[in-house]
Amino acid sequence: MGTSSSTPFRTCYVCSASSEGNSKVLERVSESTTVASGVSRQRSVDEEEIEPPTRSNPISEWRLDPTLSVSKRDTMSEAPDPTERMERSLSLLYVEHFATLQRSGSIASTTDGRSSGGQSDISAQTKTKSISMLQTMGLSIAAMTSSKLDPQQVALFKEQLHSAGIDTSKWGFNGAKSIEHLFWETHQQKGCIIMRWGPEGALKRVTRLVKIRLVAEIFGVDHFMYSRMQFMHDGQTVERKQVPLRKLVWQQSAEEFGATLQGDYNKLCEEKGDFIESWKEAWSTTLEERLGLTQSWQSQHLAEDPDAYRYTIEDDVKSDGYPGLNTLYCIHEVTLRVRDPEHPGVRLIGLPEGQEFATAEGDFNFNGQQDDRGLVIGSQLNIWTWMRVSQVTASVSLSRARSMSVVHSQAGHAAAAAAAASKLQEEQQKQKANAPASSSKDKDHQLIRRVPLAGTSAKTLAGMQVRLSKKSRRAPGGVLWAVMEGLQTDWTTVRRMAKDIGSKKYTLDKFNADLLSFPELNLYLLESKNSCGTNSCSSVSSGRTIGDEYQRTIGAFFAIYWLFRLDSDGRDGFSFGVDDQWRPFQVATSSDIRVTQTDKRLNFKNNAKWEFFQKLLINAGLLEERSTGHIFKSEKKLVVNEKRLVSLLALTAIHDVMKMTLILPECQPEHEPYHGYSGGDTIGDHDHALSYVMQHYPDIFPSFRDLDPDERRSVLFTQCNLCFNHGWFVQAEAPPGAIFTKFREALIRDHKSQIGQRDVALYFVHWLTDLAGAEPSPLAGCEKFVTKFPLPVLNSFLRSFEFVEQIATRTETEVMEEYLKMRWTENDLDLGPLPTGSAAIAKMRLLCMAQGNASVILHDWDKLTDEDRETLAVEMSRTGCVGQTFSQDLCPRDTWERLEGPAFLVYYGPAFLQQMGTDLPVERLSVLAEIYRGARELWPTSISKVASNVTVRIDIIKALSIEEMYEAILRGDTWLLVKHNESEAFVERSSHRKLNKLIATSSSFQVLDLSCLKPYAMYR
Repeated sequence: MGTSSSTPFRTCYVCSASSEGNSKVLERVSESTTVASGVSRQRSVDEEEIEPPTRSNPISEWRLDPTLSVSKRDTMSEAPDPTERMERSLSLLYVEHFATLQRSGSIASTTDGRSSGGQSDISAQTKTKSISMLQTMGLSIAAMTSSKLDPQQVALFKEQLHSAGIDTSKWGFNGAKSIEHLFWETHQQKGCIIMRWGPEGALKRVTRLVKIRLVAEIFGVDHFMYSRMQFMHDGQTVERKQVPLRKLVWQQSAEEFGATLQGDYNKLCEEKGDFIESWKEAWSTTLEERLGLTQSWQSQHLAEDPDAYRYTIEDDVKSDGYPGLNTLYCIHEVTLRVRDPEHPGVRLIGLPEGQEFATAEGDFNFNGQQDDRGLVIGSQLNIWTWMRVSQVTASVSLSRARSMSVVHSQAGHAAAAAAAASKLQEEQQKQKANAPASSSKDKDHQLIRRVPLAGTSAKTLAGMQVRLSKKSRRAPGGVLWAVMEGLQTDWTTVRRMAKDIGSKKYTLDKFNADLLSFPELNLYLLESKNSCGTNSCSSVSSGRTIGDEYQRTIGAFFAIYWLFRLDSDGRDGFSFGVDDQWRPFQVATSSDIRVTQTDKRLNFKNNAKWEFFQKLLINAGLLEERSTGHIFKSEKKLVVNEKRLVSLLALTAIHDVMKMTLILPECQPEHEPYHGYSGGDTIGDHDHALSYVMQHYPDIFPSFRDLDPDERRSVLFTQCNLCFNHGWFVQAEAPPGAIFTKFREALIRDHKSQIGQRDVALYFVHWLTDLAGAEPSPLAGCEKFVTKFPLPVLNSFLRSFEFVEQIATRTETEVMEEYLKMRWTENDLDLGPLPTGSAAIAKMRLLCMAQGNASVILHDWDKLTDEDRETLAVEMSRTGCVGQTFSQDLCPRDTWERLEGPAFLVYYGPAFLQQMGTDLPVERLSVLAEIYRGARELWPTSISKVASNVTVRIDIIKALSIEEMYEAILRGDTWLLVKHNESEAFVERSSHRKLNKLIATSSSFQVLDLSCLKPYAMYR
């Protein structure tokens, strides 16, 4: 009987272009394979950081389009400062061509990842990104090509491996490294030693690493930086999530080190020693070598978190890099935080937006593959990106659990919990001293402003000990059932909390004490790794120090408390925090030393749109307007909807408990696939894990179980993925279909249209309070928003919520149009009345896109030629939705008389209008019109495409001036709009050679004709 499967194939093109007009094209033709279900792969620690890597087969062909070249040494020597190098950086265009291979018939898997037998059908898809690229020093130790190695020494080295029983026949293929690489690593780089160990004298590779976790806040949320893809010196491509790392240099040979060990395993694993390079010095060097960040740049922009340092040991790891040669890894993990993510000096690492960027390390200059000598061993190209801390660390935790095969017994759980209970009793007296107190020092501020553990915590954890010792195997997880067994929510107290939340007598300390009514908060006692002394009793997926997840949850509760008291002390508490008597600080001047960052806090209190907060609470059904008084004199008053607030409090109690990885559920076969998880998989994403439990095992959490059905449905909705890009909406960057269609489909498909406008509003209230409490210092106010989130962005988001909520009852285009009208009427510019006519929608979108440049952009609208005006008016008024148009008096006749598509999303259109420099606004508008014209030539209008949305990426020109675009033409290059697939096109800079190649391959593209700018020369 025939079977079918799919295997992804990739073809990758890498193009780079410098500001001086230099461009290169690097093409890879290769395959990557999927790992069959049930086959386990041991990870290699120096090759993989977060999840098992997918390595390609050796590259079968590199094809180069050579033009001028900027060498690493020229770039590094002329611009030693990272910020200066960023201005001279290359632009990397990376294209992934995915081909899904559908097979049928009998299939046999072969060792090289291919399958034999059956028939195949291939369908193609591409994904393209244009990112900045820096050329860095790379690993400067013993740089040389394979051809420079002593062939006799390599042959002897190979024979020694064979005599020890190591089969190297598969080395150098399918992702494995070559013998030459290991020889270089051992004898030239001195990054490892190979020694005989154990009673049988088996060979063991010993290497020590320094890993760097670089953390930055992106829109108020912590993110890690990692390399997601590496193009290696030997032509292979590796897809993995890897933080910056480097092997430490050995100061002794294997023989010298072995003589001092005398079989002592503990000495082999010692954290420090004269035999190895200092990790404290190595991490700074690593950043310079791999990212090009100089020592002075690091001192200015980075701060080390000494409390986050970890030293771990992983032994007998079966490496994918060197099959058959087990490795001992000793790992120093260092955490560094970017001091100010919005500083111009950190733009080179993708901040503040968290954009991807690339580094070409060492002599990886795109030409080595055409040279008989090849590239220097260890040189590579990295594509770096940023990921939320919780996503990264959850995956790390699960990956480590799999690689180390840790199995914890019931007795082990009980012993760990017993130790934790004893430890907690000792610590509670110390934590009482950490109750509200003020400090002017940022270093101590966070710890001092934390809420102490409850006095009953030790007793509660001891109860967990008893239940864990009796746990049984029960879906979806025996530990989860055990720790929650018999626990009940104190609903009497919770309802009183909702009733009294606005009362002057209901102070913050009383509110905090009442939070013990939610039994799910006890799960945060499993957070403390130090208390339990073992991973079996603690593993927190967002990776902060002891108690942080509990503190964040309390911070979210406190944000709710303050938002329901905005008419009394809520604004002060939200902005400044509380004193040692739990009373909100009242700060009047920036010289007040009782709080930190006083200027930011005062600015927030005085300029935050508090009325938008309150409006959101009303729309979510948390506050209601009621009439008071008598028939002759009545007034409206806001009162709390206690039932609805109880649901919000219950949601806050449970929303992050799945960050305790000990209780993560296991997907059951009858529920697969569940967000990509198969039966038997542990659901590692904490949001998906909570949704899974609430959907399929609602009785586990009493604070969810006991809500009425309508409220349970609302709470469950807050955990869904709406596929909503808020930035597209706030900046009017995309047409309504691209912004809202998937959002609306989720409401209809997943929730059967049972979700209303107030449920969507509750979703945003939860998002808001969760982020407000994201700093683990709840007594210091809502610091994430007050001191770290751009206030104009927050105000824009708050104002937009009211419109996004309407998607539950209105069409995508209706919601968009109402929002655009609001932005025009409420703007601070003197733009006159709401526009009408065929250009109205285009003008309103330009207002949102241009932001600070809106006045000059709109002023120059009438300077445009008729062709440019008509193009912008028509294309910016298409909706990308079936049967939907903007109001007929606001858009061109063509867009509502004949509904056609696709509609275009000009990605980075707002940045193009916001970063004008010395360009004339009318010139920028004209180039935007030319891009729309080119896109329409590639995608002619069609009735069948009316619901389609195409993304047009203009990354490469978003920050270029018109003069720089002209300079490229004078150098002989051409600006093109190239179609990469049916839903995506990119603006690209092309040499004549590349242009000929596109023509020869019948690629779809349009030349961007900058002669459209000639009519505007008179305005210069």
